[in-house]
Amino acid sequence: MKKLLSFVLVIIAAACASAQAPEKPIRWRVTARMTSNTEGTVTLRPLCDKGWHIYGTEEVKGGPVPTTFSFEGSQGVEFSGGVKPSAAPKRQYQEMFGTELTFWEEGVSFTRRFRVTDAAKARIAGSIRYMGCDDSQCMPPQKHEFSVTPKPFKKK
Repeated sequence: MKKLLSFVLVIIAAACASAQAPEKPIRWRVTARMTSNTEGTVTLRPLCDKGWHIYGTEEVKGGPVPTTFSFEGSQGVEFSGGVKPSAAPKRQYQEMFGTELTFWEEGVSFTRRFRVTDAAKARIAGSIRYMGCDDSQCMPPQKHEFSVTPKPFKKK
């Protein structure tokens, strides 16, 4: 009976702890869209809770972890050019780090063009390393892994 009661108390405590844990303030949505039979665009979009932001792509001494994109797990595709943001980052002095930093808030997306080289194996996979903060706190550096398969092009 004691073991059963202990087990039930552990389950209740775990449920209460997970109910109080805040959701991630920054999540990612990754999509791949074909623009022709052989070419397409992958879009990486951070979904930031109100007041949260991600940092720029350049490392700043003493600053936060920059946002970086890796496509190392991709197959059957070739990329052309780098990752491009839909908007320029904001630049502002941030007391928390004691330096001027670049960052993006909600509404930004990042794109990269690709060409399918093997339709049977075409898969865009990789990871995003980032750090997010609001006005009073920062989350530790995060790594979001992704994998998307481009769907065949359909004329409209």
